[in-house]
Amino acid sequence: MTRLLWILLISSMAVVIGQQQVMVRRPPRLIQQRPQPIHSGRAALDLSFSRPMRQNSVRLASRLQPSLTHRWLGGSNPLRLVVDSRTPITTPLQLQIGGEDQRGQALPTQSLWWEPRPWLLVNRVVEGGEQVQLRDRNQRWLAISPVWEGIQSLVPLGDGRGIAMVTRNNEGQERIWLQRLTPSSISPRRDGLRPPQAKEPQPLLNRNLLFAHLSSNLIGDLLVQTGGFTPGSERIELIRSDGSRKDLDVLASGPLQLLPAGGGLVVPAYNGLALQPLVDTGKPPQMLPGSRELGAFCAASGRAVLIRHWPDYRRSIELVIPGLAPKQLLLGDQAVLAVACDGGGKRIWAVLGRWQGDKGEHEIVLIDGDGTVLKRRSIAPWTLKSGTPMQFDPVSRQLLVTVTQPELSDGRVGLLNAETLEWNQVLPIAVQEAQWLMAG
Repeated sequence: MTRLLWILLISSMAVVIGQQQVMVRRPPRLIQQRPQPIHSGRAALDLSFSRPMRQNSVRLASRLQPSLTHRWLGGSNPLRLVVDSRTPITTPLQLQIGGEDQRGQALPTQSLWWEPRPWLLVNRVVEGGEQVQLRDRNQRWLAISPVWEGIQSLVPLGDGRGIAMVTRNNEGQERIWLQRLTPSSISPRRDGLRPPQAKEPQPLLNRNLLFAHLSSNLIGDLLVQTGGFTPGSERIELIRSDGSRKDLDVLASGPLQLLPAGGGLVVPAYNGLALQPLVDTGKPPQMLPGSRELGAFCAASGRAVLIRHWPDYRRSIELVIPGLAPKQLLLGDQAVLAVACDGGGKRIWAVLGRWQGDKGEHEIVLIDGDGTVLKRRSIAPWTLKSGTPMQFDPVSRQLLVTVTQPELSDGRVGLLNAETLEWNQVLPIAVQEAQWLMAG
């Protein structure tokens, strides 16, 4: 019996050693690729390998087509490819990946097609109500959601893997829906790049609401802030990207906003804005006093753009840099209708408005991080549709706005060149709102 046990033990050890030798001799593999939304360039892609890689060898052995300026970040595994080219990206990118692991084993060259451009998403006016639609690369409109009586708000998840909607009926009651999306922005073949596939929308709360506000971060978490028809029915819930849910005990005087990188939220208070972590650390929240509202996040740098309201009815645009006091960029008597910024907070765009009687005149301005106005241009005959955002796409270097005219009862999709502020296109379809959906 003892001899048999020794034989079994030695055999098991031999199998383990043999498996280890096979693994050592086996070439490394590319096991995962995922777009990275928090970056300082035009676009970024995270690549994970089966073993730690030599970053320099991957950089030298890999190729990007079209040949755009790019860099590799990371020590060994994962590695990040960041496209820095100032040229707008107008086509899918082809990436040839090679290199060696830390033992000198060569990675078999692998070809990937990558579509970094975001999708244009709209709340479109259709027969019977409103519907979320997406424009594909052939300029066709694809239905994403059912037709609702009305869509109060539309919030794409920051990772591009879903859409949250607040719908309303003719009695003014609101419901919240989450529609998951399956992206296809990376493929071994170019014809494998397709628009995201929509799943059936799921109700997040099985009751009618008096109001609802939604916010998402770049991780794909969703913050749901709601109030019902009875006193004390207000509720704040965090739905994480993995589907887990958590109630938050937060006292706020207005809509909450999740921080882009996760971990915290901006809380409007009666005496200013507070920066509060999602997990209680026992420390008081960071406070920014004054009548301010959040305008836009500049995600790659941790900076943000604020709109400040002064007692004499003037408005100012401020840049908030972590650890420093807010920097005033622009001060005037025009209303600040919408703002956007690039990832580093070095370029800020604002739509300003002035009214003469019932006629509005809107202009767009481009400001640098020091407050110098680089360009300004009237957007006449259009005006920004009330309550809609302006969003910057670093991939195509375009600004997305929803515009209207006095004789129109709804809006139109407007695309502006972010450098020249000239119109690239105004799409002739009736919409309530337009937003970018990240290519997840």
